Amino acid sequence: MNSEVELTWDIAEKLADKYVFDKTGRYLSDVEKKVLQGAWNGKTYEEIAEEYNYTTNTVRGEHGKNLWKKLSEAFGERVSKKNFREAFKRKLEKQELLTIQNNFPVNYPIRNKETETEKTIYIERPPIESICNKTILQPGSLIRIKAPQKMGKTFLTNRILEQGKKDKYQTASIDLLDADNGDFQDLDKFLRWFCRGVGYELNVPKEILHESWDEEDSSKVNCKIYFEECLLPKVTEALVLCIDNIDLIFPYPIAEDFLGLLRSWHETAKRKNLWKKLRLVVVHSTEVYIPLDINKSPFNVGEPIELPEFNSEQVHKLAQYYQLNLQAEQVKQLTDLVGGHPFLLDKVLSYLRNHQNSTLSELLEKAPTNAGIYRSHLQELLSTLEAHPELKPAFKKVVMVREYVNIDSLLTYKLYSLGLVKLVGNDVVPRCELYRQYFYERL
Repeated sequence: MNSEVELTWDIAEKLADKYVFDKTGRYLSDVEKKVLQGAWNGKTYEEIAEEYNYTTNTVRGEHGKNLWKKLSEAFGERVSKKNFREAFKRKLEKQELLTIQNNFPVNYPIRNKETETEKTIYIERPPIESICNKTILQPGSLIRIKAPQKMGKTFLTNRILEQGKKDKYQTASIDLLDADNGDFQDLDKFLRWFCRGVGYELNVPKEILHESWDEEDSSKVNCKIYFEECLLPKVTEALVLCIDNIDLIFPYPIAEDFLGLLRSWHETAKRKNLWKKLRLVVVHSTEVYIPLDINKSPFNVGEPIELPEFNSEQVHKLAQYYQLNLQAEQVKQLTDLVGGHPFLLDKVLSYLRNHQNSTLSELLEKAPTNAGIYRSHLQELLSTLEAHPELKPAFKKVVMVREYVNIDSLLTYKLYSLGLVKLVGNDVVPRCELYRQYFYERL
């Protein structure tokens, strides 16, 4: 088929309908299509929910989970919000063009590679990118990325995976958000889920996993054998494996075994050539608050990366991307309220770009209220606090004073994970003035 055919939204929608219908006899629901189109346009679950007046939990949990499950089953590989574009491209490459045209008449635009303009907004935070690029070149390497929610971890990991592809490496991305709660209750069940996910990413038939899993061996031994016999030999150069939201496993008894397994793979790579192919990237939002044997933890080896907020130069670059000419005083006005928080900055700058009759002063004045552009984000955080009674009084203590506050370590980690606080030594302060003002009125 013509390799110059561009995968557009129209084609992606038709591919999804075709393969899901072939598998189930039904098309995607209207809501599932809205989630898929929102993901296609680079929107977060929160933004999709706000656009269509749903709750974020409903979009991410019910409709999002159903969507990716249907697409995974229909495509015969693991499909998620992170990798669906690549999965669609692979499916388009395998699909005969005339078959698609006969079933779904559509004009396929031709991609002009010289003038292609589609880009993803990415603001570099040197020297983080160069450190990551150099690290994945090292046999058996491990990168540990830590930052609160919405600080750009996904953008950085996608950047690392893209760099891996440029280096002719194979890549796989596993998000623990995709696991069910039941998967975390039993080590054997979890490791089967994990191996199945990596296998999908590498186009290894799931039957291979069933055949290789020996009930007489331990789960960890089975997992290691599956990698040694079924996955790593399939890799020509190297495999960059990203494990996102790894902190979701922390509260469960299986955490020590799984994290110890990752550490053992990293150590094995020092003496076995096959394991040198594996380059691990683990991503988490909070500190490691569970006790781990120092010799069995993956969090005291490898290359640690902690994402900082944007500085003023990076804020200017983001504004320029949106074709906004902000003066130094406006940048200060903006960062005084939201700091260098990438998500909060992007939200206001993209709004200004798309609503040219609005002014920055007007947006910032309404920002800490339910009439402002952050209402959905702030209400979601408030709902999270109310759903966790131990967090609400702790954060109230933080926003009610102007000094640094010392609170329980576990509560500190959880509030940091949500992005609500900054760490200052052993103390905390609100992440930004926006959060202080909004939650001061409500807590």
